[in-house]
Amino acid sequence: MMKPPRFATWLLERFGHPDTREEVQGDLLELYAYWVQTVGEPKARWRYSLSVLKLLRPLARRKQTEYSTPFFLSSDMIQNYLKIVFRNLIRHKAYSTLNLLGLAVGMSCAILLGLYVWDETTFDRYHPNADRIYRVNLHIKWADNEYRLGIASAPMGPALQQEYPEIQNVLRVKTANETLFRAGEKSLYANEVIYADSTLFAFFAYDFIEGSAETALVNSSRIVLTEKLAMSLFGQTDGLIGKTVLVKENLPLTIAGIIRNAPTNHHLAFDAILPYSNQQASGVNLSKWDGFNSNVYVLMTPGSDPQKLAGKMPVFYKKYIAKAIGDDGGSKVNFDITFQPLVDMHLRSTHLMGEENGGNLAYVYTFSAIGLFILLIAVVNYINLATARSASRAKEIGVRKAIGSLRVQLIGQFLAESLLLAVLALGVSVGLLVGFLPVFNRVADKNVGLELMSWPTAGLLTGFALLIGLISGLYPAFVLSRFKPVAVLKGAFSVSRKGVFLRKSLVVFQFTISMIMIVGTLVVYRQLDYMRHNQLGFNHEQVLTVPLKAPSAQKAAAVLKNRLLQNPVIKGVSLTDGTVGGGMNDKTTFSFYTGGTEQPVSTEYFSVDHDFLNVLQINLKEGRNFSPDLASDSAGAVLVNEAMLRRLGWKNRTTGLVEFDTKKIRIAGVIRDFHLRSLHNKIEPLVLVLHPDRGDNLLIRVAPKNIPAALAYVKTVYEDVNPNQPFEYNFLDETFAEQYRSDERKSNLFLGFSGMAIFIACLGLFGLATFTAEQRTKEIGVRKVLGASVTSVVGLLSKDFLKLVGIAILVASPIAWYLMNRWLRDFAYKIELEWWVFALAGLLSVGIALLTVSFQSIKAALVNPVKSLRSE
Repeated sequence: MMKPPRFATWLLERFGHPDTREEVQGDLLELYAYWVQTVGEPKARWRYSLSVLKLLRPLARRKQTEYSTPFFLSSDMIQNYLKIVFRNLIRHKAYSTLNLLGLAVGMSCAILLGLYVWDETTFDRYHPNADRIYRVNLHIKWADNEYRLGIASAPMGPALQQEYPEIQNVLRVKTANETLFRAGEKSLYANEVIYADSTLFAFFAYDFIEGSAETALVNSSRIVLTEKLAMSLFGQTDGLIGKTVLVKENLPLTIAGIIRNAPTNHHLAFDAILPYSNQQASGVNLSKWDGFNSNVYVLMTPGSDPQKLAGKMPVFYKKYIAKAIGDDGGSKVNFDITFQPLVDMHLRSTHLMGEENGGNLAYVYTFSAIGLFILLIAVVNYINLATARSASRAKEIGVRKAIGSLRVQLIGQFLAESLLLAVLALGVSVGLLVGFLPVFNRVADKNVGLELMSWPTAGLLTGFALLIGLISGLYPAFVLSRFKPVAVLKGAFSVSRKGVFLRKSLVVFQFTISMIMIVGTLVVYRQLDYMRHNQLGFNHEQVLTVPLKAPSAQKAAAVLKNRLLQNPVIKGVSLTDGTVGGGMNDKTTFSFYTGGTEQPVSTEYFSVDHDFLNVLQINLKEGRNFSPDLASDSAGAVLVNEAMLRRLGWKNRTTGLVEFDTKKIRIAGVIRDFHLRSLHNKIEPLVLVLHPDRGDNLLIRVAPKNIPAALAYVKTVYEDVNPNQPFEYNFLDETFAEQYRSDERKSNLFLGFSGMAIFIACLGLFGLATFTAEQRTKEIGVRKVLGASVTSVVGLLSKDFLKLVGIAILVASPIAWYLMNRWLRDFAYKIELEWWVFALAGLLSVGIALLTVSFQSIKAALVNPVKSLRSE
């Protein structure tokens, strides 16, 4: 074998690194032999000598080997993240299920409540000129009485348009219910109709199936039907233009249009539109300034300021209204005319008389907060469970960092876990939404939907899920990626006090929210129960209300009444044109006189017959009831309630006189205050006028023992007296119950979503209890070996969590007290907040937490200590 150059070999032996000399010499000899065979001996000697020179210590340089670090969001890294995430999710099934279920339920609740809030806040915003439409509201303060009304008088609209150029157009609308319609042999009552000016279609957008907005109400003999009423009357919606419909039995109107049913997020609900100018149909006195019975809308010119216009209203009031209501300048009447934006009407009208059961901005805020808190509880669950598992993942992180993983890559991995889990939770949430959306619509009385197949909706939901995943994963990602590999791999890793404190704080936060919701649920149900069962001032049980909307039925009312009273199952019958348990009755101004001084009072009133008090079992405070035997009553008589005496400042009815039918008469009697509507409303002054032959409602008290027989008898007699009219009735107690239906729906929503919030909080608590039991497995084993009982072990594992719940109760109680006091302000008659409500809510919170934790605690306490300590 050919030997390499001696001098080069001597240099390597003399100056080469002693630790690698032999290894390097062996490698160079192998390379020299290879070079001799491939390039020849001369070149091989040169290569050998140059290689030796490069390896000598003064000239040698360490070879820098650079390994490329892939971008943490590259496709390869994302694929790697997903692979690791799926492995972790499958390996830790319990942890994955708790987080997946919590996030899915949280997203579903948040989306449902978001749909509710969206529907409530978009009422009437779809109309082309919605931002320029305002309703005329009245605020009347007279002595001790105050009225806030969303209605005005008929002549106000045209006068406003005539006086002020900033008003471009005016619309008047009067609502009515139980209106009789007949087409051929088909007759029925329409639940709701409106009487409107022809400008209705310039204000609000309706979809015409037949006819046009320009010609629909051009004269007082035309009518527009909704497709619902058209189908009920004719069984079709096309080819109906020009056909005649008989309204109220004696008013023929020509069909000029068929429109689609009004959207559910429109403040006007109706089955038909009748002409406002037809006084025979609407019953409106177009020149009566003190007849407040119509909604008046104004369309402002672009750029006009409604506040400045409202500032001009005192002059308008003095010019047109003051004299009509008896304000001579000395009666201290405050009469404010304001303009309410159309888009605010649904949510900001609960302060107005007769609109207490409409939309409520407080509920929008409440459900928005509940949705947000439910999401936060679900996010808190993820953070708590992720950081609680830090000890079990510490070695994984240490190994990854030791083999070169950068912190940003670990953050990417943990964020990928949270994002993927959020996307999976979204899939589960969509399934829950499909199943529960119909139930939600039924409970909430909504018609909201989610177009899951549309790209905008899919994109919005995906973005929502990714945002939740990002928020959930940020803190755990930064905390877990911060672990030091040296400490972890040496076994010196320990959970930080800050982390423990954070988890405890988050548990307190979760149960604070849960406690507030439990208190809220108890208070809401107590208030509803109070309203449903509080005394109304009369007996509304076993009382039927039968509408008499047709003129012929009103004329035959006396015959019908006498026929009904012939059967002993009928205990009493009364005819009235008033509404008990429904909307507002007419308001007008009565003049009362004391010592020759006139005192005008704008008040609600309606006509009754002699039997009204007896049928409803309303008690007299003083004076007498109407009597058919007194000639003076036939000339005119009135009753007032106690609220009217308080309003007048009279000690009794004999203090003064009241003007009725141009005559000054003495008040016949004073009745005890009773509720015409729900307990949302304060009892206001009321005047009952004797008109025994005037009325469109029959009140019938039936015997309680055989109500079906009484109903059958009433139906038979009614159809015999009124053969061509449909028989309809309502029980008065059900009518009152309907006024609380909106509150009941909202309370059921509150209860359902409160339960969901508590459920999600319990999922997190269950997960924490599980990991706590796992971390203390050996401790429990040692304690059991030393004689600890199962009870003591359960107490040991449960007490820490119960302490946190106790802190949550202390934090939540004053907050819940404040919020519930605010909520109860909207009720004229309400319950008192008592201490036991908070005590019961606290006990329920402790009980829920104990049940959640005790399952894992008992399971850990029953484990054989031999298994726990086997690894030691």
